[in-house]
Order: sequence, then structure tokens, then C-alpha cells
Amino acid sequence: MREPREATVNADAVRASARLNAPDRYYAALFAPASVRDDLIALAAFDGEIARIGQIVSDAALGEIRVAWWRDALLGSGDTSNLSGNPILDQFADVMRRHDLSLPALDAYLEAHMAALFADPPADDAALDEGFRVIDGTPLAFALQILHGPADDAGPLINAASRASGLTRVARTLPNALAAGRTPLPEARIPVPPDTDWRPQIAWLAREARSSLALVQSDLKDKTRAFTTALLPLALIEPYFRALQKPGYDPSRDIVDIAPLARLWRIARAHWTGTL
Repeated sequence: MREPREATVNADAVRASARLNAPDRYYAALFAPASVRDDLIALAAFDGEIARIGQIVSDAALGEIRVAWWRDALLGSGDTSNLSGNPILDQFADVMRRHDLSLPALDAYLEAHMAALFADPPADDAALDEGFRVIDGTPLAFALQILHGPADDAGPLINAASRASGLTRVARTLPNALAAGRTPLPEARIPVPPDTDWRPQIAWLAREARSSLALVQSDLKDKTRAFTTALLPLALIEPYFRALQKPGYDPSRDIVDIAPLARLWRIARAHWTGTL
């Protein structure tokens, strides 16, 4: 009876990590088919663990070491069949194997997270969008593959979704980035001096995110349910920007969040209606 008990403890640890560090992806995974629900939760936990590194470290080199540990564990030996003792790593490695998720895509994702730890801003809007494609698009593409969604014509949809998601992420994590001395936007888009009012930048991020989300909504009309399920985290973009643009809110200092029940309701409604 010991092995099932240990498996349950590991699954609970993965769920707890996903719920804490990637709540949008966690709640979205709850509406996936039971056969892949735990796999999507493992993906959420992994993505949350990587994303939180940039939010908790002020020294880029220390953050780089943390990301490199995950990179070496998942890609270094080429053999992830042996358990490491880290439940998130072990379950996500198993998901990677069973769903044949792209190792080069995972490598690029981790490399992009490493680069984002440093203070240098993106060179221009194209570089910003490329970061979104890799950092935000990779988990979305992996989720679609786990859900057995056809990938033949998914590129434009995933790109638009990753841009909407990435713009929202930049807005939400702006206080963390500024506190760590990082500039998440190209120099042409930051206020001068950079410690002044960031509300115009939030307004630009909101406009661009909503524009990309509209493209996603339009493209989803001709797609299977797997696409909507993979993109359910995008249902929270609008409430995030409403909170970010409330009077009196300082986007350079205040952390915005959504209550768990409101988060769950928004994702559930998107699942039932098929509209993000």
C-alpha cells in the first residue's frame, strides 16, 4: 500500500504548486477531460515554478542557476525515466515523454526565461513579440498537444494567444520587474524617467492585448473544443486589465490579483460558452 500513498502525496504536491504559482492554468486544467487533467496540472506546476523564479530573485545570476537546474534535469542527460524526488519535475518529465512534447521548444522556453532575468530591455516590438511567442506560447502549444488538438493550422492562433497572454503578464508582473531593475518593454515604450507614471504603458498593453484576444476569439470559431480548453487561461485577461486600470491603482507598485472564486467562475463561463 505504500506506493499508492507516495503517488498520492506527489500528486498533491504538484496540484498545490500549480494552484499557488499558476492558478489560471490550474483552474483551466480542471475543465479538461479527465484523461489529461493531471497532465495539464503538471504543465501548470512546471510553468509556475519557472515563472516565479523571475518574481522572487533580485540577482539575475541566481535566477539563471535555478532555471539551469531545470534545464539540466529535463534536457541534460536525455534520460528522465528515473525519479528525481522532485514531484513537479518527475511528473512533468513523464508528461513530456508520453505526449512527445518538443525538447527544442522546451529548451528555447527555458533559454528565454534565462534571458528575461537580466536588465536589458527587448530591442523593439518584434523582439518583445518573439519573447511572448516562446515564453507564453510554449505552454499554450504544449497544452494543445496534450489535449490532442490538431497542430497543422494552430500557428497563427497560438501566436495571437501568446501575445495576448504575454502582454498581460508584463502588465501584471511590472512591479516585480522594476523592483529587480529589469525593463520589460522596449526603451521606446517606457516612460522617461522610468520611475514616473506607468499608466499610459498599461493602457497600451491593454489595447494590444485586447486586439490580440479579438483575433483569438475570431479564429476559435472554426476550431475544435481542444483549442478553447487549451486557451482557457486567456479568459482572465479582461478582468486583469480592469483591475490594472482602476482609479488610484499604481501599476509600478501594486500587485493585482483575482479572487479564487471569481477566477474559477470566469474560466468556467468561458468553458461553458466557448468564449474567452
